Amino acid sequence: MPSINVLNKELNRVKGQIELGEGDLNQVLFSLERVYYIILTMRELQEFFGDKIQFGGGAVLNYIFMPSVDAPRFTFDLDSAWSKRVSNKRVLLSEMTKFNKYLSEKYPLCLPIDEDKCLTLLTVEYDAEKDYFPNVLSLRIPAIMRWSGLEFYRYVKSVSGVDLDLSIINKLRKIFESTIGVRDARVDFIRFEVSMSINYPRAELNVDLPFELGSSKLFITDLEYQLASKIVYKVGWDFGGDLEFNLHDILKAILDLRLLNIANKEKVKRYVWDLTRSTAIEWGLIEKNLSELQRSGGKYWTSFHYILVRGKHRKLDKLVFDIKRKIREVLQQ
Repeated sequence: MPSINVLNKELNRVKGQIELGEGDLNQVLFSLERVYYIILTMRELQEFFGDKIQFGGGAVLNYIFMPSVDAPRFTFDLDSAWSKRVSNKRVLLSEMTKFNKYLSEKYPLCLPIDEDKCLTLLTVEYDAEKDYFPNVLSLRIPAIMRWSGLEFYRYVKSVSGVDLDLSIINKLRKIFESTIGVRDARVDFIRFEVSMSINYPRAELNVDLPFELGSSKLFITDLEYQLASKIVYKVGWDFGGDLEFNLHDILKAILDLRLLNIANKEKVKRYVWDLTRSTAIEWGLIEKNLSELQRSGGKYWTSFHYILVRGKHRKLDKLVFDIKRKIREVLQQ
């Protein structure tokens, strides 16, 4: 797990010139520990599966691309897509079993239950709680944390039904305090999804990863395709009477569309054209959705997830106006 020094370095990097109070700084620091595991998970998946898997979504946009452009928003899920044709989820689960063997050899981490048994951490589990869609496999990885999740003894109880003996609890507390600086270490889940339905266009990028995790060659869904998808399926989508229930997704899309500053706008427009099947996107819908976001999106804007963005952009109205102008520039290319 990351050292406090590594987390503090990353905190200084992401906050830049943003002024935050001590309480806010601590919240950001605590969240960065989860972000570390998201990046680590992505690196290990890519290293093991190679070109079989690619990554996209909020984590890639905000933790890989956004730091060179603006303040990132926090997101705590990792989206990926399987690049090879598979018939069902069982095939992918079989692939994850192989991946677990690799992880257990590289990160042999086990939480003792008694003298003879322990719970393996940092290996992939099927996430039945989140597995809603037939073409998306939901997975999770339990990881030791300082600040989020269940205390280690509560986690053991929740997954095994075992009440840890007090002597084991005290031994583990001493180990955790001496190694990571907290007595009651916690276990939280890093959640990720693998889509198996669409072959997304992708690019191969050499990326310097945050948290001193080194350089990695990543297969990333084309930045321009991701931004075009947000224009078509979020900002410009006809939600009808459900618009209010989709405002939070529209807000996330608007924040991610700040990356239009570094994208190939002509390429974004071509993807918009492809995604709308040659039917021009309705500017009136974009106006309607963004006007409603400006009017009613404040309740989402105040979320902790946007604490760094708010430090750079005090007013949501102004930010929405600026992004709307950039979208218009793209569509008028």
